[in-house]
Amino acid sequence: MDRQRPLDRRLTAAVLTLLLAVGSIGRTQEGPSTAPASEPEPLENRPYRIEVHLASDADARLDSGRRGALIASWLEMVRRYVGPSWSIRIADRPSSLAVSDLEGLKAGALSGFDPASDKIWLVRVSVDGDDAGLVFSGREYDAATRWLGPLQRRKATARLDATRTFFRFTLDLFSPSALIVGQEGGRALLKVQGASIPPASDLGAVVTKGTTFIPLRLVTLRDESVGITRIAYTYLAAESVEGSIARCAILSAYRDPLSQRISRPNTLAALGIKAGETALRLRFVDKATREPASGYTLTERPAPDGPIRQVGMTDRSGRIVVEPGPTKGVVKLRLLAGDSEPLAEFPIMPGESAEEREITVDPLPLAARYQVQLDAIRDAVVDQVALRARLERLMQVRLEGEDWTGLQELLKQHDLLPPPSSFAETLKKLKDEATKLSYETTKTIVLTRNLQAEFSELEGLIEGYLTDDAYKAFAEALREKKRESEAVEQAKKKPSPPATPAAPVEEPAVKKASPPPEQHSPANVP
Repeated sequence: MDRQRPLDRRLTAAVLTLLLAVGSIGRTQEGPSTAPASEPEPLENRPYRIEVHLASDADARLDSGRRGALIASWLEMVRRYVGPSWSIRIADRPSSLAVSDLEGLKAGALSGFDPASDKIWLVRVSVDGDDAGLVFSGREYDAATRWLGPLQRRKATARLDATRTFFRFTLDLFSPSALIVGQEGGRALLKVQGASIPPASDLGAVVTKGTTFIPLRLVTLRDESVGITRIAYTYLAAESVEGSIARCAILSAYRDPLSQRISRPNTLAALGIKAGETALRLRFVDKATREPASGYTLTERPAPDGPIRQVGMTDRSGRIVVEPGPTKGVVKLRLLAGDSEPLAEFPIMPGESAEEREITVDPLPLAARYQVQLDAIRDAVVDQVALRARLERLMQVRLEGEDWTGLQELLKQHDLLPPPSSFAETLKKLKDEATKLSYETTKTIVLTRNLQAEFSELEGLIEGYLTDDAYKAFAEALREKKRESEAVEQAKKKPSPPATPAAPVEEPAVKKASPPPEQHSPANVP
């Protein structure tokens, strides 16, 4: 351990030298690097020395006067909006590489540039054949890490807008450099070059929330030179910036991509990256047989959890082209078997490189076979749930309208449907078979995490939605109505008891009226 500490100090100094562009990478390759004579300026306070090679096609009609005016107005915008973090030098004679095939350019072709520069910008101005607008295209070469950035492109529809378009284009082209100084809470901590230099405006900030980096591992080799390798399928997305430290989320296909468990002394650096205008070319092959993985579906979604978009299907050779989409950040690509079983999942930056990447996958034939059967069972269950829901709605209407005959017909239709227990038994039988096969087979995985999750999800779907509760309630309502009807019918058919004769009513005796007393007239009175 004590032997490694001096090497670590020398390596850190070498990394700082590389990132600050003090000394040439070419000399690092030829022999041992020498330590700088004086203490280097702090990384966060050092501006980026940028060498610009601006070339144009003949049809762009940029003569020396127009070219000088474009550069002067652009430098004024850089001064107003970026500030001192960019130290720019315009090459008097642009490199011939700027007018070459920028998309197919290799990093090795740029090793002959001035080692005092941090960044080399190869910019080409051409004309769009459709509307005669100026098109700015170019790539950035980072001298310290020997990394060639993706192709960037912007078009100015009007020549009066050329300066503003050129400025926006250079913002797309610029990528900050950083050292990975540690990890905290599952996040990477980056010290960014030039981050402490006050920007002239928000546009000129070296690093902001959302800035994306690719991690690089710088390893001290046996000859004391430094080897630089990219940590594949790993990106660092800035979540917050405090001073010169950027706190970044780690998006990777690996569990611990920034591990320090390396046999040789090493240091981690990072380089900014932005989505390019080049299509990604991927080729998937079987890792065991090296045969093409053809007929598989590829999807993408913005990292970490954006909406899924289907890209397409691999051809007979296992190849697929991913055109630049609406997402201008890291996306997660997923290769699916049976439209749901993931064979590979990894993050990538759209337009990062035009070179074809070969990716090995395990086709998981047994898991894919059970995946297809699960999909068939799920489709049948979903159809049954929809059919039962339709019948239940019709039954409710018949019940509310007291259409008992119609309700009985719907119940008969429901009786013809397969019982829920049949789906549960089929699913259990399939799961038992897959479980048994997973213990018997060791060459390939059978019960993947995705397959186990889908078994559980389908079981919950059957238990929660495929039930006869509503059917039993409607059947009970119909039976209750029948009982009421039968009771009414029986009441109508029951004979009524015979009527009893009424007792005679005795009339009260009528008293005969006595004759009135004899009246005597006054004449008869004696």
